[in-house]
Amino acid sequence: MKVSIQETPSHLPRSEAFAGGRKVPSLKTKEDRVDVVFIYPKTGIDLGATIGPPHALLSVAAPLLKKGFKVKIVDQRTDAHWRETLSGMLAQRPICVALTSMTGTQIYFALEAAKLVREVSNGKIPIVWGGAHPSSLPEQTLKSEYVDVVCIGEGDITFLELVQVLANKEPLDQVKGIVFKDGVKMTMTPGRPLLDVETLLPVPWELVDVEKYIHRDFYLKETRRSLDIGQTSRGCPFQCGFCSSAALRHRQWRPMSVKRSLEMILEPVKRFHLDGIWIRDDEFYIDRERAYEICQGIIDSGVKIKWYTSGTRVNIFNMATDKDLDILKRSGADTLKFGAESGSNRILKLMKKGIRCEDTIEANLKAKRHGIIPVFALMIGFPTETFEDIDKTIDLFVRLKKDNPKAQFEIIGTFTAMPQTPLYEVALQHGLHPPQSLEGWIDWLSDEYDMEGKKIPWFNASERKKIGNITYMSLLANSSLNAIGGVSNNAMRLLLKLFISPLSRYEGYKLRRKLYGFSPELDFMRFLRRKVFYRRNQSIH
Repeated sequence: MKVSIQETPSHLPRSEAFAGGRKVPSLKTKEDRVDVVFIYPKTGIDLGATIGPPHALLSVAAPLLKKGFKVKIVDQRTDAHWRETLSGMLAQRPICVALTSMTGTQIYFALEAAKLVREVSNGKIPIVWGGAHPSSLPEQTLKSEYVDVVCIGEGDITFLELVQVLANKEPLDQVKGIVFKDGVKMTMTPGRPLLDVETLLPVPWELVDVEKYIHRDFYLKETRRSLDIGQTSRGCPFQCGFCSSAALRHRQWRPMSVKRSLEMILEPVKRFHLDGIWIRDDEFYIDRERAYEICQGIIDSGVKIKWYTSGTRVNIFNMATDKDLDILKRSGADTLKFGAESGSNRILKLMKKGIRCEDTIEANLKAKRHGIIPVFALMIGFPTETFEDIDKTIDLFVRLKKDNPKAQFEIIGTFTAMPQTPLYEVALQHGLHPPQSLEGWIDWLSDEYDMEGKKIPWFNASERKKIGNITYMSLLANSSLNAIGGVSNNAMRLLLKLFISPLSRYEGYKLRRKLYGFSPELDFMRFLRRKVFYRRNQSIH
């Protein structure tokens, strides 16, 4: 017997009750209707160029639009009045509300929104979660009273089918790739194969105010109108033990054709008058011939842009010929981001990175010769890592900057064990005690000092404090200046630079000399970061 919405507890709705008898919408219905509401939660650091378009939601929304559903996106990062915006949309009784979340602070803000949905709708509108964290721990995520369904992995097809089933009041178990509550029971359906990226629809930019995501870029400092335009490929074939993206996409790299890739790149460049773009592929240069055909296509189009991608392997870059790099630069890619990860070959082997420190040094020198600015990412705090290994990473940091003064760095991050990654299993063997609830993961990424020993228990309290200091020193020594580069207001950028530059030089000096012990100024910066960037309005219960 089917159960009506009124008979279902608000915190544990049944699949049959979700839609309230709604049918698949007709294009003849009222223009002000809202069928699906997407929410992109804050991340904790949401200023200027850190705010990119909610690509995961845009991608999942595109098939819904094609089928005639009316879709709205609420972005907490760009809408100071998101509660009022969301409440107004909920008054239209949408089929469901969907949220995405990474592991960490974003969970808090997602729960804040989900709680509002529960209260405003009296539990009558189902709440669907997707994204990296729910996909990694779907059953644990579903245990939260603010979660009704979890979409596991890529949601482009899964979510469309889920919305259709909810709208037609049909059983949810016919949808592949979800886990859902059915009364007191949890049901997980069979997994869904990875999709063919060539079938992806164009980005529905009309769903967002694109101007809110156009910035002066961190790394493309000559630009004034830079935009994160999305991906031309999905996945990565490599085995880096810390990477949740590779694990969730089964280490498969799926590229769009050169033609589709160029359409995706050039359309927003021309439409929004961009002079800089970020292509957020995990690995852009896997197929070198494809990569350079795309570069040649950009050149042939006549557009003048600067661009960079998320992932470049140093060993692949080292195989590039002078001709390859000439095409790369002429297309506008004079900045490349590299995952150097560690200055210890032993730790690189532990994480199965597939490179050596010598490869990173070679790539840095090659980039210098060709006038390409490299941006390196480094990490410390791995299981079995010693301070001798950590010092080698700092030495690599110093060496790269000495060899190439134009080299840039992201923060020397503290290793965080992410579910479903190989190093997560290693971390468990070395004493990691992961959170046992969705709420428990909120602080998993925001506390580099790991005061309670939750993230890196293989180090004692004193060692964890030093590791936290190294992370903050690297932030202030380099990353903070990059962040200032993303400030559009010239006067504000100058003032911030005057304030930060002396502190940056001081922290760089301490890092080079390995003076990462007593650092009261870093305690203040940590306090400021948590109070300003990770500030929360209420507790989630």
